[in-house]
Amino acid sequence: MNSIDITAEMDFNANFYKKIRQYGENNGIHRFHMPGHKGAEKFFGTDIAAYDVTETEKTDNLFFPKEELIEAEQRAARLFGVKRTVFLAGGATLGNQTALSFFQGRKILFERNIHISALNAAMLLDIEPVFAYNGFDSHTDVVLPISPDEIQKKLDKDKDISAVFLTSPNYYGLCADIRSIKEICDKHAVKLIVDNSHGTHLVFFENCSDAPDYCSHMADITVDSAHKTLPSLTGAAMIHFNFEISREEICSHMLAFSSTSPSFLILASLDYACGWCEKNKVRFQETSNKVDKLKEKLKSQGIHVIESDLYDPMRLCIAAKNAAKIDLHLRNKGIISEMQTGNLIVFMLSPFNSDEDFSAIENALLEEHFECPEHNIKPFPETTMAIPSKKAFFGKNTETDVKKAVGMIAARAVIPYPPGVPILIPGELITKENADFLMINNTKKVTVCEI
Repeated sequence: MNSIDITAEMDFNANFYKKIRQYGENNGIHRFHMPGHKGAEKFFGTDIAAYDVTETEKTDNLFFPKEELIEAEQRAARLFGVKRTVFLAGGATLGNQTALSFFQGRKILFERNIHISALNAAMLLDIEPVFAYNGFDSHTDVVLPISPDEIQKKLDKDKDISAVFLTSPNYYGLCADIRSIKEICDKHAVKLIVDNSHGTHLVFFENCSDAPDYCSHMADITVDSAHKTLPSLTGAAMIHFNFEISREEICSHMLAFSSTSPSFLILASLDYACGWCEKNKVRFQETSNKVDKLKEKLKSQGIHVIESDLYDPMRLCIAAKNAAKIDLHLRNKGIISEMQTGNLIVFMLSPFNSDEDFSAIENALLEEHFECPEHNIKPFPETTMAIPSKKAFFGKNTETDVKKAVGMIAARAVIPYPPGVPILIPGELITKENADFLMINNTKKVTVCEI
């Protein structure tokens, strides 16, 4: 393998990344450690295996880090404006699990639109969930963020709640009013946890004169799925804390869920991403300007583009009755969206989308015929917890028709798309309203408890 001058290639600070790269390119090292490929195999026709290393004195250790990794996390904390950051190689799933582990056995207010990783973590940690139910846009079926007023009502009603868990931005790009919600949480002396998986990049807009007040890293604990919007490998994530806590304490909780063999490729790419972003913040605003121009062209042709006062500037979400057909046409042209569900098609853009990418999506969309979206989703049915989720999930269960399930207890989460929000979680009573909602969303079978 030919060694190259890393410092000549990179003019930004990412010393942990450089350390791993230097190890991978050091031909004088004989590897008598994991992994088994010894850096010699070629995957995908590349030398990527050379950089796939494990904990050694010459690399580092995520759980007992040395200078470079500590430096990388400290720089990330400064970049995102928080007190402490810990790198994760297990995605936001590990971040959500770690965040919730600090509230084991307690009561938490969740918005209903949460990731399955948060639901499962709450179940395993014997957390008692209280839910604030999301609404839907009356024209497009977009899931709406929870309002500060709804959080206020729930916290006023239940004094035993110890934390609030939100998702912001959601998959459609809509952001919650984090500043107002944080103020409410502070008044009630409860912690705010935000699954910011889709909003790691929003911090780079917060000092722009005409940008909304995203406050993307204001929560007490924020989980970033960095790989979704930054230049890092899949699985690269971070957990941020805005109160005093030791790294050792965070890692002790993280190890309850994490692999003890984290990917150094992922961790090094995360350091690279933070270094790149620190140097190239302006690239996000430049890309946002391109997105804005694209949206204006689409709207001028009568295409329904999702917008709000607090909206991810790097996301494009389009609503149409024939969204599935349009998405199929786009795929046939090599335009691959992030998601298509119901009336909606979601596209995620970044500074690494080329001008050719923008031209391709613009031309492809302007060639399509868009039908006016139809509102299909009825008001979201609320339900009650009949038995603890863990008891329901791990107990005896059976599958049955939705029509026959009324009055029974769910043993598995049911999350139809659309709307992508849990209709049922383990332990909840299945009402007629639940059953009707599921059937409307083409769910015919459910798994229920045998009790």
